[in-house]
Amino acid sequence: MSIEIQSYGTLPTGELVNLYTLSNSNGLSAQVTNYGAILVALHIPDRDGQLADVVLGKDSLEGYLAGHPYFGATTGRVAGRIGSGEFSLHGDAYKLAINNGSNALHGGLNGYDKLLWSTQVINEQGVDKLRLSIIDAEHSNGFPGTVQCTTTYALLDDNSLEITYSATTDKTTPFNITNHSYFNLKDSGRSDVFSHELQIFADSVATIDDNATLLGRRDSVVKGFNDYQDPVLLGSRELTIHNADIHFFLDGGRTIDPKLAAIVYEPQSGRVMETFTTEPGVQFYAGLFLSADGPEVGKNGIVYPSCSGFCLETQDYADSVNFPDMGGALLQPGEQYNSITRYRFTTK
Repeated sequence: MSIEIQSYGTLPTGELVNLYTLSNSNGLSAQVTNYGAILVALHIPDRDGQLADVVLGKDSLEGYLAGHPYFGATTGRVAGRIGSGEFSLHGDAYKLAINNGSNALHGGLNGYDKLLWSTQVINEQGVDKLRLSIIDAEHSNGFPGTVQCTTTYALLDDNSLEITYSATTDKTTPFNITNHSYFNLKDSGRSDVFSHELQIFADSVATIDDNATLLGRRDSVVKGFNDYQDPVLLGSRELTIHNADIHFFLDGGRTIDPKLAAIVYEPQSGRVMETFTTEPGVQFYAGLFLSADGPEVGKNGIVYPSCSGFCLETQDYADSVNFPDMGGALLQPGEQYNSITRYRFTTK
């Protein structure tokens, strides 16, 4: 295993940005930039051993700086939506910036996806890993408390991309971090993901309204609509925000060791992606609004069509601060947040 470092460009502030290439003994590779702790590329073999990039993104730092729908980004301080961008803690009211309809989404206007993270290459039990760190100051995007956070990437020899998170705070604050990669196991986003088969190990979902605002309700999945307990061909359903942009409560809830949350299979390439996590939930998003506001030009000049990538964002219930019975996405002083997610790739 190895990690190579190269220049990736310069921010408008003059700060230098790097690109880190992680490799494993099987020839797989992942590229991560310390701008936004973004997963830029992930090269995985098909059943014939041919490597291809399975995550959507941009060709350059300038592409990410120009704006994008969170391609590969580490999203926080709160991944997901906080209704109306408002909450109260210990008698104090907080107002966040509204950046998604009536909601605050993915940490606000200057979330973790837009920060420059410091980096360190570490070795744990013989595995080289890329550790990225930030200090998220009090009042950043309207949140209370200063949060110290790390995101660590590793490409393991079982062909898993492992992402681990840790964080502490000096004041109680909402906290719910995840990775927002869009995957396409077939053709790097040239076409939609309707040929993919999805299975999610969850029998209930978080109910939302037509603006995707969380309502503080947990309902059983409906067979033939938002039930993915058995494998479902994505092209066999009419995908909407109510069944393809929704939080699933995983069987087993929060765990110490990563549990199997979802399996995706793409029959043309033979690629299989298994998602393991310690988190109590996963947000499934089928890229419904890619190119909705005009062409979304990605790598190699590809214009990504709607539904050309899917996300499986491992996380807690985003609006736990307003609906504490629904989840535990709050970080307390004296606690350390720890979370593990692994995306493991095989073929059949």
